[in-house]
Amino acid sequence: MVTIVAMLLSLPAGASEFTWGVNGHPLASYHGVTAEQQISYLKSLGLTSYRVDVQKLDELERLDRLVTAAAENGITILPVLTPALDLKETSLEEIYAKSRALAFVTASHFKDRIKVWELGNELENFAIIQPCEMRDDGTQYPCEWGLAGGLYPLDYFGPRWEKVRTVLNGLSDGLTAAGGDFRKAIGTAGWGHIGAFQRMKQDKVEWDISVWHFYGEDPEWAFKALAEFGKPIWITEFNHPKGSTDGEDAQAAGLKKAMERIQELRKTYPIEAAHIYELMDETYWAPDFEAYMGLIHLESDGAGSWRPGGPKPAYNVVRDIIRGERPAGSQGQ
Repeated sequence: MVTIVAMLLSLPAGASEFTWGVNGHPLASYHGVTAEQQISYLKSLGLTSYRVDVQKLDELERLDRLVTAAAENGITILPVLTPALDLKETSLEEIYAKSRALAFVTASHFKDRIKVWELGNELENFAIIQPCEMRDDGTQYPCEWGLAGGLYPLDYFGPRWEKVRTVLNGLSDGLTAAGGDFRKAIGTAGWGHIGAFQRMKQDKVEWDISVWHFYGEDPEWAFKALAEFGKPIWITEFNHPKGSTDGEDAQAAGLKKAMERIQELRKTYPIEAAHIYELMDETYWAPDFEAYMGLIHLESDGAGSWRPGGPKPAYNVVRDIIRGERPAGSQGQ
């Protein structure tokens, strides 16, 4: 607790500001829904950050249009750089080169327009140790156990972790080479995966913002641990578990509970931002849960593409929390 209090006291005055954002897939998905339409939803909700995945350099032109449309509406883009790589089959040399190139070219293009970059997305999942594999200390992970929980540095299999580390180093080095005044955000899928941060620190992977994801479970235990690293915390994914698969009203209630909990926890921990997952349902993935995670329905346009449907109850919950409750009888966008 002494470390947490000391960190909070040392934060600049502007650090008390908080950012609510949302995830989306405007570069590779949401086909038929324009960047302007997506940004208009964020503005209506009162959200000021849009987290988007960037996988390839050929997405640069579309990303530029999105960044421009967002800036015109007072919204920033949080790119999460996720190089399109088969980690299992790709060599360390190629992993590093492609990761560095993606970060360098993209960050160079947006040097003066984007200041925070997230490096990788839930990469540590690839390295979680499996039954019978050898830990780095020479002991065998028990064959009768399931996948490791990710709580400790030894919960990650050395050869696979080396590939994860190489992606992160490539992205980080590319960002540094681009020469901007950037902040690097790195983290995990949440759950119990706090050991990945300890592993990154051991391996001298540098980051400025600790990233955490949560879906339903109370994250306070993790925030206590993350605060010990002396860095601000960004929640770059959260929602009711599996969205509206158990009903749209259940999603709305679960999301409301999560947002209220975040508001409570940021009084104690250095949480700067939280991003809902996600803006629109990805209907094309049905029956997978990704088809039900959105705040807005996505419908077929009957011609091989997609168009926005109506808002789900969760949409109005988010808007009410951020912008204040609307008069009785008013409707979502």
